This record gives sequence, structure tokens and C-alpha cells, in this order.
Amino acid sequence: MGLFGYIIQNPGRVLEKLYEHIIIFGISWAVAVLIGIVISIMVSRPGVKPRVTDTVVGITSAAQSVPSIAVIAVVFLFTGIGMVPAIIALFLYSLVPIIFNASSAFKTIDPALKEAARGMGMSSRQILWKVEIPLIIPQLFSGIRTAATINIGTTTIASAVGAGGLGELIFIGLRLINTSQIFAGAFPAALLAIFIDILLSRLERRITSEGVLMDIEKHSLAH
Repeated sequence: MGLFGYIIQNPGRVLEKLYEHIIIFGISWAVAVLIGIVISIMVSRPGVKPRVTDTVVGITSAAQSVPSIAVIAVVFLFTGIGMVPAIIALFLYSLVPIIFNASSAFKTIDPALKEAARGMGMSSRQILWKVEIPLIIPQLFSGIRTAATINIGTTTIASAVGAGGLGELIFIGLRLINTSQIFAGAFPAALLAIFIDILLSRLERRITSEGVLMDIEKHSLAH
């Protein structure tokens, strides 16, 4: 049955590992997106010294060069095996591109634009939602998409510390020299990465459309 032999013979196990993979990815990535955006906003607010933002960008830039397996290994030393340490490690690793892109984008916004908005009577909150957020959306989503792709791939490595997921099929297949089992883990992981990237790309286009941005602005002003 070729490469699809293991999938055909063990559909339940493949789906189980795919489910674990999605859970690990989904939790770690979603929390990273939320906290990454919050941190980026906090370090870019008026009154925060420029060197604070520069330090955050510098640290995240340097952290991008740290191998993902090294992050997982360090967390594993403190937390042991299982899904929880994998989620923690992947969360930390996913923060890097999100904070780096968002903080860098906030930093490059022309101060004159914010001053002009302030001169029109906008509050700091209105400036954030009406001026800054719309301007950084392309860079922000670039970081979010990068984090998602890295996270899905790194989740396969996380199975080495007992986290489960599709990586478990890959590692067992490697030990058994079973090409079909390796494919059963690698193929769904690749499809998942492609699917998530396409989904986020469409979401980015949707959010950057004028109608959605206006809805966001109305919602922010209403609260």
C-alpha cells in the first residue's frame, strides 16, 4: 500500500496523534499570540523609554537564533516529561517572532501621525486602535504566521519529551525504519502547517479590509 499504508491500517491512531498535535500547537500558539501582542503594546506606549523597546526587540531578535530543541530541553529539565512542558516550551518559542515583529512595527510608526491624531482630539486608546493597530497589522500577522509555522514543526520535536503528537509516529518510524509510519506523521503535519498558513492569510486580508477595521474601532470606542 506504499506510503499511505500505515494511515490506511491505523486511521484511529493517526487521528489521535493529529488531535494531540493540534492541542499542543493550539494552546501554546494562542497564548503566545495574546501575550505577545500585550507585551508589544505595553513596551511601545508613550512614556516608556525607547531603550526598553530596543531591549525587547534586541532580546527577541537574539532569541530567534536559539534552536527550538534547546528551548524544549531547558524546559524539560525543570518540568519533566509530558504535554505541559512541551506547551510551555512552544509558547516561549512562539513569542519570539510575534514580539519581534509587533514591537519593531510599533517602533517604526511615524510619531507625526500620532501627534496629528492627538491634535484631532483622539485619546491614547483611540490612537492605538485607529492609527497604530491598522498600521502594524501586516507585520503583526507576518509574525503570527511565522510563529504558527514554527510551532507546528517544533511540536513534532516535542514528542521526544513525551508530549505525544505526530512526531511520535515519526520517531517510532525512524527507529523501525518504517517509511510508511514516518510519512503518517510527516504528511499530516505538513498539511496542517499549510492549512493554518492559508487560514491566517485569509484572516489577515479580512481584518485589513475597511469594514472590519471600522468594526474594531467602533467596538473599542464603545468600551
